[in-house]
Amino acid sequence: MTMTKIPAPAQPPGPARPGTSARLVQFTDTHLMRDPAGSIRGARTLPRLQACLAHARQHYFPADAILLTGDVVHDEPAAYGAIDLLFGDLGAPVLVIPGNHDIPDEMRRQLGHAPFQVGGQWRTHNGWQLLLLESWFAESADGEGRLGFAQLQEVERALADHADPHALVVLHHPPVPMDSPSLDELGLLDGPQLSAAVERHPRVRGVCWGHAHQALDLFRAGDVRFMCTPATCMQFKPRNDFATDERPPGYRVIDLLANGSIASEVVWLEGYVDDDVQPQSPYTPRKTP
Repeated sequence: MTMTKIPAPAQPPGPARPGTSARLVQFTDTHLMRDPAGSIRGARTLPRLQACLAHARQHYFPADAILLTGDVVHDEPAAYGAIDLLFGDLGAPVLVIPGNHDIPDEMRRQLGHAPFQVGGQWRTHNGWQLLLLESWFAESADGEGRLGFAQLQEVERALADHADPHALVVLHHPPVPMDSPSLDELGLLDGPQLSAAVERHPRVRGVCWGHAHQALDLFRAGDVRFMCTPATCMQFKPRNDFATDERPPGYRVIDLLANGSIASEVVWLEGYVDDDVQPQSPYTPRKTP
């Protein structure tokens, strides 16, 4: 794959953050391929990711960390090289987890160096613990996810550690229903167990994921924020089994406040056109609270 790095835009940092916060920028379901012109349902995945990244750098950087929450590549390990080129020199940690289209061993081999971190835990400067869970499993038949007993036990141990007052759980598969029967069958098989763990540990303030190619933002278990982020490639219509949505590429900005609250919005690249790709162009986003 032939790739060039996108130069840093000559703009000032993004908008002021609320309070003392740590900023995360989440990109998910990038589905990169060996062929830079590769597409899914007519959506060219590489230029759409480039456009999202260029927009985020212009409007929301600097970031404390970048989240890549699975389906980073579309079953083609050579495409991890593009991720290295695009994200390897942004001046922020890049926290990566595998999705059902990823190859975890190859992900770790090719992204096993700074600034990348695959899975594990990460801590912010203002008292937040991030748990980067891996819902990929080898026996998955159709793309569903599972954490498994051992990882759920590790979640319990990590959340019992009160070194940080607040926690954010990050994974690829939806841990809660998306109100789409076919999609819900391909969610997190042990989602109820994870949700129960979240309820047992009140310092969990949020859960975020991808996989569904659509946006969702709701509160469960009291005031825990559950957030699904749309894909940088193409979207599925909500509550409509795998029908293609005409929504543009999107990503999410998450500000983790020191008081335990979360300020977050989905940013849509309204007006994006595949055949007129200018990754440096300042697309005007429409924000979803």
